[in-house]
Amino acid sequence: MTAQRGLVTLGVIVLGVLATVIANGQQWMFNRDFFTYWGGGRGLLEGANLYDSATWQNITRVYGSTWFPNPIFIYAPPTAILFAPLAALPVPVAAVLWVWLSEIFVVLTACVIAWSLRWRRPSSYALFWAIGIMFFVPVLLTFLMGQVSALILILVASSAALWDRGKWSGGGLLLGIAIVKPQPIALLIPMLALWLWLNRRWRALGGVAISFGVSILASFVLFPSFVSDWQSAASAKVSGVADRMPTLWGLTLDLLGASPLAWASAWALVLLATVVCVVIVVRWRNKSATELISVLLVFSLLVTPYLWNYDQILLLIPFLVALIRMDLRGASFRQAALLPLVFDILAMAFFVIASVRLRDGLSAMLSLFVGGMLWFALLNQPAPSGEPV
Repeated sequence: MTAQRGLVTLGVIVLGVLATVIANGQQWMFNRDFFTYWGGGRGLLEGANLYDSATWQNITRVYGSTWFPNPIFIYAPPTAILFAPLAALPVPVAAVLWVWLSEIFVVLTACVIAWSLRWRRPSSYALFWAIGIMFFVPVLLTFLMGQVSALILILVASSAALWDRGKWSGGGLLLGIAIVKPQPIALLIPMLALWLWLNRRWRALGGVAISFGVSILASFVLFPSFVSDWQSAASAKVSGVADRMPTLWGLTLDLLGASPLAWASAWALVLLATVVCVVIVVRWRNKSATELISVLLVFSLLVTPYLWNYDQILLLIPFLVALIRMDLRGASFRQAALLPLVFDILAMAFFVIASVRLRDGLSAMLSLFVGGMLWFALLNQPAPSGEPV
């Protein structure tokens, strides 16, 4: 036990050093996404109106950033509330701490999934899977940009694990916090609400409702008139980049061009995916939460109209579930150990193509690849892994 604690402590220290190197290499995140989060929290602490353009630009300039990707604080108030504690720290210190936490979130997610699925052989693949996760493009981008995606990752994975252990209220409360960035889970949340309702898990629904309710109430108390300014800015941003996203929207518009046929096809595919999700939820009422959420995440990442490639870090959940299930079904060591490398190569190839073309629609194929792999891993599975629902 002492040796294990020593290894954990050493690992946390190594991650801290790596976080410092990353933050320093990114000029302490002054001109990265992290500064937007930090600036939102700082403006909240100062009582500023984050949804006034002049005020937001002043906050950005005063605290040292020269990057203005958005006319206002582009996120809803819960994001600023979450980052207010970090905003009490200087930007470089807060950046190191946030990247450090993000690294820990990713490691914990892998541990939580293994624990949820009662997997007993992590040491056999630890090195191979750690390398695969570390070099997965969305993971790298999350760290380099100081993005919030790793937080959503651990919240979703932990909610599923708690539900599989019968901790319905706690899982619901955690999932509700994911409102800080709702785009990647735009379909996941209503589908899970339907699943919980079908199984009469009122405590879980109550937990989600409390988290959402508190966030919404706090938003209107702190920024009574934020909706109109935020909604107009957010809508303009989404409509301007939908054809570049790694989603069904981006893939369809990329392949067919921005024509009426392309938009109609995208809508049809999104509606079809939603119907398929409803069927899955109804038919998989007794599936473990971790497995169900893994499947629904693939669909959610495909149908949302706004998604950047770092948000695809959420694919780690279905990918790890698929790997563990394949191992439990007798896949060879070579298959289970090398698949993360294949995953990384695919992600990197799509990223390079997107960098050249300035369009990332083809990266939607990454979600389709993981979905196919997960379907194969779960097909004809004899019994769910979690506790009975």
